[in-house]
Amino acid sequence: MRYAVPLLTCSAIVLALPAMAQTRLAQQCVAFGEGQYRKLDPSIERITAQEAPPPTLERIGANAGSQAVAAALTLRGRLTYRDRAPLETQFVCLLDRADKPLFFYALPVLSGRAAPTPFGRGPGASTPQSTMALSPQPAQQPPAQRAAPEAPRAPLPASAIRLRGLVRDIGGKLQFSPCDGAPLALEDRTPGQELSRTLRELTAGQESRPMFVEFYGGRESGPGAGVGALEVRRAAVETAGCRERFDQREWIGLGNEPSWRLEITARDLLLNVLGGAPPQRAPHGGLVRQGGSIAYAATEGPEFSVMLDERRCIDSMSGALFAYSVEVRSEGRTYVGCAAHNPAMPAP
Repeated sequence: MRYAVPLLTCSAIVLALPAMAQTRLAQQCVAFGEGQYRKLDPSIERITAQEAPPPTLERIGANAGSQAVAAALTLRGRLTYRDRAPLETQFVCLLDRADKPLFFYALPVLSGRAAPTPFGRGPGASTPQSTMALSPQPAQQPPAQRAAPEAPRAPLPASAIRLRGLVRDIGGKLQFSPCDGAPLALEDRTPGQELSRTLRELTAGQESRPMFVEFYGGRESGPGAGVGALEVRRAAVETAGCRERFDQREWIGLGNEPSWRLEITARDLLLNVLGGAPPQRAPHGGLVRQGGSIAYAATEGPEFSVMLDERRCIDSMSGALFAYSVEVRSEGRTYVGCAAHNPAMPAP
């Protein structure tokens, strides 16, 4: 089952469902989605649909990859975990002609923040994080930062969804090829046209050279319209892109000097430092929120903790852009780098 958000570009008719149909389709969709999400994260206990606001149904008639989609059901629901606080969000359930679920995914949670990716939280956190000068450091030494122009970040509409694929400049016009779909025209509506600027920087201005990107966006209106990009979440040219597999991993972190990689699943932390000690693996006690940060800590063995912040991070070797920065503390050493969140999971 692929979880990249399918892109549907056709016209749609929005219908208000009778109460009985609401209950039937909503229960059918959350049962399907619960099974899929549990495969990715065993800590998920259940998904439930909320009665208010009532679900809405769009009859659309389109394709998601090779599968025909006849309708999209949007509903408010709750993800309940065994080891952390529940998460309330909106879900979209794509249905076939027999109203059987094909895809189930979460929309971004926007109620608690003006935009999904602020440049930083807290005093002194307004500049993007860079992985420059990332050799192991004493724990008390602050990570190096690289300043970059700060663009105003407008709130996103509730209809914005997270999309993944390849962006190219074709004759001065942007083209987006979603991971599971055909190429579409792309309108760059990101603050300061960040997407276009990043494409030029990472491809050295080479026309038609692809850049992998994750962004929040939505359908454009009008004849021949494609998709509009509203906020960049990740951009890179030296990456597996659509072929990247997160499997059971919720987070992947990386850094340089020396090269290191972090993997976080629902149960374990794994740190691998190139040329260093053997990989360090330890169980953790679950996600903990500390102010605007996300923290994990090992429950066994030597010191091993992780702090994630939702702010722009630029990899010093590849120039790749990430939506999260990460700091790892292990046995008296600190590693600072960038992190990517599993796009199949709801935004943390």
